[in-house]
Amino acid sequence: MFTFRKFRIHDDRSAMKVGTDGVLLGAWTQAGDALDAMDIGAGCGLVALMLAQRYPGLRIKAVEIDTDAAVQAGENVAASAFSGQVSVVNADILDYAPTLSPESLDLIVSNPPFFQETLLPPDTQRASARHTLAGLDFEALVSVSARLLKKGGGLAVIIPKTSERTFHALCALHGLSLLHATDVRTVERKPVRRVLLHFHKGPSPLVVVRDGLVLMQDGHRSEAYSELCREFYLH
Repeated sequence: MFTFRKFRIHDDRSAMKVGTDGVLLGAWTQAGDALDAMDIGAGCGLVALMLAQRYPGLRIKAVEIDTDAAVQAGENVAASAFSGQVSVVNADILDYAPTLSPESLDLIVSNPPFFQETLLPPDTQRASARHTLAGLDFEALVSVSARLLKKGGGLAVIIPKTSERTFHALCALHGLSLLHATDVRTVERKPVRRVLLHFHKGPSPLVVVRDGLVLMQDGHRSEAYSELCREFYLH
């Protein structure tokens, strides 16, 4: 169990455990005045609950294909103060998306599959959650997002830095333009492993914001990381 400032998360039945990637995505994503959002591949519900805490007017569908994880996400949501904002849907987004009205969402967030290797990881539940060959690959995620987002709506993801160009190209093909990119390093001397990306459905802006975030300094959370997550971490 993980205890945050305003909710608790149980993740023992979810392949997608509470981790730095999810916390970063939930804390970094800007929803603005969005009203309707979706977390694709919601796992235990962490990102959806973080967004609900930050944006009291936001309604979030947390879509999760794995039944055990979806049930646990529902339990986490029900035990929180944000149960009125978050609804959990146990479904494959590729089957669920066609049942929804096009251009009905203001925001989509996803910590998408990133394993690119030919062989699946040995744990089949984790494979389903994290492998691009197990249903939801980058192209499918971008295609679904482009269909469901309103004009001006946003797609926020965290992916490996090595996949940024591929993901960016797919977004461009579907009319999604990059607004903000944040390179994430564990420590200053290490290479960038992850990148946070926020696209919108519309033309490219005159200026794309590009910055960086170092997570650890001298064995502790950096000042920037602590500030980003201050609404969530207890210490």
